[in-house]
Amino acid sequence: MEPQKALKTFQFHNTVVLQTAKRGVMRLPQHAEVAIGSPPEFRGTPDVWCPEELLLGSVNSCLMLTFVGLSQRRGLNVAAIDSQVDGTVESVDGHYEVTRITVKPVITLGPQGDPALAAELFKAARQACILSNSVKATIALAPEFRTGGASALA
Repeated sequence: MEPQKALKTFQFHNTVVLQTAKRGVMRLPQHAEVAIGSPPEFRGTPDVWCPEELLLGSVNSCLMLTFVGLSQRRGLNVAAIDSQVDGTVESVDGHYEVTRITVKPVITLGPQGDPALAAELFKAARQACILSNSVKATIALAPEFRTGGASALA
């Protein structure tokens, strides 16, 4: 049996500065500032990113970037990805938590794209995605693969 490769440890950081009880900004040097706040469901406003949306976006983008990375290693030409994500927040044992995240990407493969290989790699991306491995919510995947796209994502 082949020994398992030792994995590195990484650290990530950001700063949140609250400007009111319901709004603030998330900052990191050399990044665009992100306006954040409470969602309307918790007496906030709909015009800023709320933590729940950021969590969904993080899982969605991590899955897509992991899929593209695996695809590039295997030579699968991915021409485009447009991925929708939905999350359910509900009461569990007297507190709210995200219980389900459904990721629904439309993945367009380039010339000679192989939908079977794409499905295999998407399943592998779910297993390798750092953020989907880090949340306790059920993560459901509903990918749609299309062929006939142009050139690969760079």
